Amino acid sequence: MDCRTIYVASASPGWLTMVVAGLSSIFERYQFIAVNDASALWHLDSETLVIFDKASLGNPTSLLINPLERGGAWLIVNAETIDEESVPGLISLGYSGLIIKNTTLEMMPRAIRTIIAGELWFSRHAMSLSLRQNFRKTPQPTQTIHELSTKYSFSIREQQVFLCLIQGKSNKDIAMNMSVSPSTIKSHVSSILLKTGKQGRGQLTSLLLAEA
Repeated sequence: MDCRTIYVASASPGWLTMVVAGLSSIFERYQFIAVNDASALWHLDSETLVIFDKASLGNPTSLLINPLERGGAWLIVNAETIDEESVPGLISLGYSGLIIKNTTLEMMPRAIRTIIAGELWFSRHAMSLSLRQNFRKTPQPTQTIHELSTKYSFSIREQQVFLCLIQGKSNKDIAMNMSVSPSTIKSHVSSILLKTGKQGRGQLTSLLLAEA
């Protein structure tokens, strides 16, 4: 396990001392640094983690703390349940996790391991909320596969291949699913691109958003 620097930011001396001592005993190869605010935490490298105590320092977004600007991974702890409603915005700002107040001490070690592994640490409810909100912001298809098939004179096989392509499947996967050879799928893909005038499969999704 690599040696990492983890800042624990809190304006509560007792809580700060307890947390740093506890985490240091669990993560012996990590360097824990106690700070009483986060104003000096800038230009952090990707290996650095900041644990931000919301209960004592206030809302980090109100303090204009933006992890995308400051660098590092930021974990908000001692948050309120209502803060989960702000998770979509927190994710967009680059925050890596949030722990509710009554579970902070219990969940912190697991959250640290998860974030260091490159993943986010938010509750299932918060992640579901974030996904729903992001989906609503995503432009929705204005044309159906059937409409596009008629417009571009796709064969039945080409319709099936097109549907797989916009899901990001590879030629090999499509061939296995349709029980045909990869060369056959390659021919279908070439025909689809020729008929639609697209240069590559990555451009095909845009057809669903095009005006009829």
